This record gives sequence, C-alpha cells and structure tokens, in this order.
Amino acid sequence: MDTKWIKAYYAARGLRWADAKSALLFFLSEVGELAEAYAEVEGAGLSDEEKALMERFASLGMEADEIVSRKPGWVRNNDRLRKQNIAHEAADCNMMLSVFMESYAAISPDDALREKMALKLGCAKEDLEGFLNSHTAS
Repeated sequence: MDTKWIKAYYAARGLRWADAKSALLFFLSEVGELAEAYAEVEGAGLSDEEKALMERFASLGMEADEIVSRKPGWVRNNDRLRKQNIAHEAADCNMMLSVFMESYAAISPDDALREKMALKLGCAKEDLEGFLNSHTAS
C-alpha cells in the first residue's frame, strides 16, 4: 500500500506515525480484530477448531492492543460495539502492515513481495511484471 495515503490520513486525523515495534503491535491488534469480525460474520461456516483459532487470534490481538495502548500519544478509534466489517478490518491490517514495513525497512509490503517473487522466480525485480505477464493465462 502506498504510504503517502496513510500519511495524509494520519495528518487529517491528527495521528502520529508509529515506530516499527508499535506498528507491529498495532498490526497484530488489527489481525485480532479481523479474526473477531470474521468469526462473528462467518461463524456458522467454521468448525469448532477454526472458531477456537479465531478466538485465540482475537484474544492475542486484544493483548497486543493493551500493550500498545500504554504508549503515549496512542489513539483508540475502534468501536467494538458496531457491526463487524471484514473488509474494513482487512484494510486496517493492510495499513498497519504498510506502516510497519516503512518504519522497519523503508519498503512497502508490495515492494517486498515483488523482491521475493523475483528472487524465487530467478529474474530481476525490474523484469518481474513482464515475466509474470508471459505466464498469465489469457
């Protein structure tokens, strides 16, 4: 995700850019919220084992949330009483993963993935798009 959008959003909301450790904790918190939302919305289709897994992720997300919430300047903006929105929770995960990656390694998750794909495919990162396009079924 392009972090220029995230930075503009943060500025509009008066939020501070997170350091890498805080961003990772925020990301883990968001993963927990996504698991919680998915279990609430799609719970009927989950096995008991899957439901238990989602509950553990939600619990660990709350634990990460509690840790990061003690950091000065932290703003809690999720209303847990509202209807769960899986797409919005997944978007929050994407945003916080992007913040983490920029804070930690000055690279976007998309760029890191392109680097990994090129490495695994044995091509230069600059040639990846052409390589993948030549392997796409039409």
